Amino acid sequence: MAGWVIWLLLAGGLFIAEMLTLTFYLLWLGIGAIVGAGVALFVPNLWVQVVCASIVSLILIAFSKPIVRKLRIGKGYEDAVDTIVGKTGIVIQDITEEMNGIVKIGGDAWSATASEAIAQGEKVVIVKRRNTVLVVRKIS
Repeated sequence: MAGWVIWLLLAGGLFIAEMLTLTFYLLWLGIGAIVGAGVALFVPNLWVQVVCASIVSLILIAFSKPIVRKLRIGKGYEDAVDTIVGKTGIVIQDITEEMNGIVKIGGDAWSATASEAIAQGEKVVIVKRRNTVLVVRKIS
């Protein structure tokens, strides 16, 4: 099988994997593989193909990081999970000062902590989100 065909198959596999992960890194590697396929049409040396594909991939990755960072920090960007702060939920597993409990907000269950013990069935409001753990307080 010709080298350029293998590069195109690799690029196709990377593009499919990118659609499943949505990280952009596999997209840049796929574009690098397409460059490798183009180089393979004219240069039969595998090392030249790999170096060209790697350089293009690394350049794309290096330039996309600042762009993505600007988009995330830019005006109007809001992570959908951050909108959970201020919503109310119901405790489905007791929250103690020593151990996290579980709070149900809408259809989602979250691990939660609080500065006071909160019993199962009580309503809470989300004060803050720390990665995957919510900080809640009891609604009086």
